[in-house]
Amino acid sequence: MFHKLFREKKGVEKYKRFLGPRYRTFLYAFDEFIAIGGKTIVELGTSRSFVSGSRKGCMVNDVRYWNPAKPRNWDWGAGIFTRMCALHLQELKPEIHSVDLSADAIEISKVITADFSELITYHLTTSEQFLYAFNGTIDLLYMDTGETEMEADELHLREARIVLAKQLLSPNAIVLIDDVNVPGKAASKGKYSIPFFCENGFQIKISDYQIVLQRPVTSSRLSDRTTNQ
Repeated sequence: MFHKLFREKKGVEKYKRFLGPRYRTFLYAFDEFIAIGGKTIVELGTSRSFVSGSRKGCMVNDVRYWNPAKPRNWDWGAGIFTRMCALHLQELKPEIHSVDLSADAIEISKVITADFSELITYHLTTSEQFLYAFNGTIDLLYMDTGETEMEADELHLREARIVLAKQLLSPNAIVLIDDVNVPGKAASKGKYSIPFFCENGFQIKISDYQIVLQRPVTSSRLSDRTTNQ
């Protein structure tokens, strides 16, 4: 019991107080990725700032604003998914693809994730162009492109259509959509994509600030779970 209570916190557990409503969905998505034996992660919309919106230097591509020793200053308003997934899953050596059309955002994200650089490939292109060209299989798809407005809602639907038309998701793949239930805003990045995924066999696993979607667990996965119980 002593060891369970006082064990060292690992991965995103270290940053629970900073992640806020994203903590539960991040942890669920990462744990499911481990459970399905996932290999490939695709992030549509990379980390874009060294510091949060309330601090000087927000969205500025200047390394003097990055202080890895002071996580309280990091851009937790955006979640820093790129670093969080690499940190939490580093022992599995996942293949992470981070996509953004902003060169500055990619340069910022490269600095933030420098200690995990061997895990991440950055793509300077639009999300749609990347998905059309991508021929791999995705085990965890993180959708965070655009701002939380109608344009982003429609973009997410187009992304979802490409993903399913090309059958890019593995059978037990996890889809994590950011900025869905945003306090004080009617717009939602998942306004159209979530119903579309659900119409095509996906189920909502967690509904919070973010949404986690996944198809029903396949028979082989159910067998694995029964064996391990």
